[in-house]
Amino acid sequence: MKWVSVNNGTAQESFELWKDDVKLADISFSKSTRIARFVSNLSKRLFFFEKRGLLAPKAIIRNEYGIRMGKVEETRPGTGQGYVELDGIKYFFIYNQDNSGDLILYDEGMKKSLLTCSFKTLAAGFTKTKSLLDTKFPSLLMALCWYTFEPHTAAVPKVREAIA
Repeated sequence: MKWVSVNNGTAQESFELWKDDVKLADISFSKSTRIARFVSNLSKRLFFFEKRGLLAPKAIIRNEYGIRMGKVEETRPGTGQGYVELDGIKYFFIYNQDNSGDLILYDEGMKKSLLTCSFKTLAAGFTKTKSLLDTKFPSLLMALCWYTFEPHTAAVPKVREAIA
């Protein structure tokens, strides 16, 4: 899978999630707010993102009803490693190991790789900051995890096969 920026000069930042030649989803962010519209073949959702904490900063995701769904934390700013918590389940991530631009998501104990996603086309914007939490990275990561792991309708097994 890979995230691709598709900004077209509008007042929004837009990204698409692709698997091979199939577009799985797109997400667009309003530049003036921290609201994102997520559209896929499975559903349409609104997500609200916010950054919290001074000593231990984290990015928080809330659904359209304001209910907290999860968070992203870096182990140390600039390391490209940290945790994603979604619906009470923790996942460990490693981003840009060996300057690949790839994200690898593991189970909490790092025993099993759960998915790999390329952020290569977006990596230039991420390397200009001290922390990934200062970019769209946590929002895209949480949307990716939600899309991949959230139980959906009966159509999911076919989509999950396309992802795997």
